[in-house]
Amino acid sequence: MKKIVFSLAVLCFVWVGTASSQIGSPVKLDIGLGGGLTLPAGDISDSSSSGYHFGAKVKLHGFMPLNVVVSGIYNRIPDKTGSEATTLMAIGAGLEYPLPVPVVTPYLGADLMMNIIGRTESGSTSTSRFGAGIGAGATFSIPEFVTLDASVKYQMLNLTGRADGERKYSQVTATLMLMFSVL
Repeated sequence: MKKIVFSLAVLCFVWVGTASSQIGSPVKLDIGLGGGLTLPAGDISDSSSSGYHFGAKVKLHGFMPLNVVVSGIYNRIPDKTGSEATTLMAIGAGLEYPLPVPVVTPYLGADLMMNIIGRTESGSTSTSRFGAGIGAGATFSIPEFVTLDASVKYQMLNLTGRADGERKYSQVTATLMLMFSVL
């Protein structure tokens, strides 16, 4: 997992270097931290309550019509009864298509994710599954300070690799990120 994240980070920085030397327009790199509300959907909505998530997002933009994004998110979705919960660590990469509107910039996004799904119960094991997400959001920039990035996504967490009889895990996330420009 660490190797995948490190490889994606190296590829982003190499891509920034080559893109900025070949294209006259500035390449921008934003890094953000945030979190929000997680709503279980699909098969797990009957047994799980609303939870929370937090994480980080890296956005590479300014060199093509699409933004390239990489994110790492931790989710905790409690059971409706008892004190146990489903946990999820999602590492994702995707694209965002910003719509040209002044002041607030809405966007449509899609991403692919590698998910580690586990439980808080003693002795439980985790499973790794691939998933996908689609959603929409908007960014609002406060000049010389920070950019707010609000989004809502529907995520299918175990789209591939599901074992026979394994429940379908999906969720809706509402996220607010504080994005800081690095480049």
